[in-house]
This record gives sequence, structure tokens and C-alpha cells, in this order.
Amino acid sequence: MRRIAIPLFCAMILLASLFAVVQAATLDCGSRTVSAGESRVDVLMACGEPDTKESRQEELIDKGDGSLKQKTIIIVEEWTYNFGPSQFMRIVTLRNGKVADIRVGDYGSSKSNKPEKPEFSDRIVSLGDSMSDVTMKWGEPTWKDTRQEEFKEKLGIGQERKTIVTTEEWTYNFGTNRFVRILTFKNSKLVDIRTGGYGYDKKP
Repeated sequence: MRRIAIPLFCAMILLASLFAVVQAATLDCGSRTVSAGESRVDVLMACGEPDTKESRQEELIDKGDGSLKQKTIIIVEEWTYNFGPSQFMRIVTLRNGKVADIRVGDYGSSKSNKPEKPEFSDRIVSLGDSMSDVTMKWGEPTWKDTRQEEFKEKLGIGQERKTIVTTEEWTYNFGTNRFVRILTFKNSKLVDIRTGGYGYDKKP
């Protein structure tokens, strides 16, 4: 019995993993399923407006003989759909209006209630989380700072990509008995978490 049970258990795990990959590649919105390659309009018609939208811009530069040959502007958008606390969020990445990727986020939150503060919640913020993930878990920060940086990347002979990276720092103040937390995002992804000094009393 044991020899049969172990392979069966392994097979079940493999099937669950494959199902998760399929689910990550699509977005099921009831009567319709959205997949890569579909347009912005297709997503809106199938799923409606997302709960949050974030966007950035990339430039693809193709040079020939030392002179500018072609410059392509790519608008990258991330749409997050929150289906409530019993389901995983879905993050749809669109490049110039076409679905390029669909991935699974953390569990969503109740839309009727404000997110719990982290000192009263077991919802952990982790590197790689999106702005939407953090907002769902911790709510809006006390304040935000934003700046933009430009990076160039060589892709091949005579071709490079210029990316405008938007860096945001979100600061959470939890009062005088707890440390301030500073979260750094690059292009909407959490890349750093720092601890500051003790917070301050919030005005009523």
C-alpha cells in the first residue's frame, strides 16, 4: 500500500503544480477566459476595470551606422484584479495594449473593509510584491516620495533599450511605540525594506 500511495501523492503534487502554471497564464472572469496576446479592450470586456493600474515607459532604440535608425516606445501596464480574501489576486501585464503576462499574486482583501495595519495582521510584506500587494496588506502609506532614473541596456549590435525606472519610497508610521518602515519600489516592484527610528503620534 505504501509503495502505491507515495507515487500517487507525488503525481497529485505534480498535477497541482501544472494546474497552478495554467492558472497563472490565464485570467478566468466567469463567462470568459483572458490569455496572452489579447488586447486591452478584450480584458476590459471580459473582466471589467481592474482594482489598480500602474504603468511605466520603455524605449527600444535600434541604431544603424552610428545614427538613430528607429526608436520604439513601449508602454508597460500592470493591472491588478482583487477577487476577495478567498482567492488569489491576478496581475495582468500589458505591453502597448496587448497582454504579455498574467501571474498570480497573494490572497486578495475584502473590498468592504480597510486593510489591517501590519502590527495587527499576519499578512507579511515581501520583496517582489507589487504596490497593489502592499496596499492590500498594509493600506496606504503615511507619505510617498517619487523620482525617475534612466537606464540603458545593450541588446545586440546597434540595438539598445532605454528604460525609465520610476522609484518610489513609501513610509509607514505606526506611532511612537513602533519603528517606521520605509519601502522602496522600482517600476512598481518592492526591492528594499528598511527600518527607521520610532514613529510619532498621529494627529486625530
